[in-house]
Amino acid sequence: MKKDAITPDPQYFKRYISLVADVDLPVALNDSLEMLRALDIDTLEAKGEYAYAPGKWTVKDVLQHMIDTERVFAYRALVFARNDQQRVPAMDQEAYASNTSTKHRTVKDLIEEYIALRTASIYLFNSFTNEALLKIGISWKYEVSVLTLGFMIVGHQIHHLNVLRENYL
Repeated sequence: MKKDAITPDPQYFKRYISLVADVDLPVALNDSLEMLRALDIDTLEAKGEYAYAPGKWTVKDVLQHMIDTERVFAYRALVFARNDQQRVPAMDQEAYASNTSTKHRTVKDLIEEYIALRTASIYLFNSFTNEALLKIGISWKYEVSVLTLGFMIVGHQIHHLNVLRENYL
């Protein structure tokens, strides 16, 4: 299914979804995996502890945030696809960031983890039927479909890779 099948309106999350090409979700997910594989690890490693302003995350912190967020989005997609009526918790990205340490990790390690996670997310979304992709739940405070969450994963990655290019490299 393509982006144009997203319903209801993703509101806040449009800022991520609008960055993704209007292709089928499996294509978008696979393309995003290739983007991760194409990252220049040496350049990112050299800037790993760099933050472009006081109080901003380092390159490694941004990568960890991307990983954490994908895990949360994928979990939400699984909950909604399985028709679990439990309310999923919100994600406080600042709490996540302040309760992890990337100092002991390398950029290469983070990117390898991210690639493994994206591969797992691809398998997860490929396992969903079209009916499951259209199931809806509450993500943060907005109604979103499983399909929306798949495109949010891709768009969130594109957004933060753009931030890394514009502010860190």
